[in-house]
Amino acid sequence: MKSGKNKKRISMFIAILMLTFLCEYQLIAQEVVLQTDNVQGETHISKDDFPKGNIINMIHGWGGMTVSINEFKGGTDFTPILQGLKDDLCQVPHWGYLEKGKIRIIDSNNSTKSVVAGEVYYMPPGHTLIVDEDARSIEFSPEKEMKELNTFMENKIAQMQKEK
Repeated sequence: MKSGKNKKRISMFIAILMLTFLCEYQLIAQEVVLQTDNVQGETHISKDDFPKGNIINMIHGWGGMTVSINEFKGGTDFTPILQGLKDDLCQVPHWGYLEKGKIRIIDSNNSTKSVVAGEVYYMPPGHTLIVDEDARSIEFSPEKEMKELNTFMENKIAQMQKEK
């Protein structure tokens, strides 16, 4: 019975994710091109087999999108790591599902949205993230922008560690 509920939740998540993507795509001039004929490598992967131990655990090559599954400790604040980006905020849009925990998304107007376990979310460009409770998220983001963000964050963390 629980398996049926999980399948229903996953189906609902995918439907909401796609509707959010389509609506936001038309509302803002964000150009995200899904290259469905350009999928490389695996087209599915078990959560248990997903990469671990990186700043952002992600897989590229899914039709122009990156998928990530991450666990963050409560108290994590991404704001200092984002300093140096435009407006000192993440400019990559993310569509996700919070599997466990609680997060706060803060946008460029300092508007805060709280997301709790079991909810789907959209983070438009121009945001930061604070993890209020140990969290696990599954996210989809444009591949090119996500690669650039990951490189920036790796360099920023290396710089911060040198300064200690």
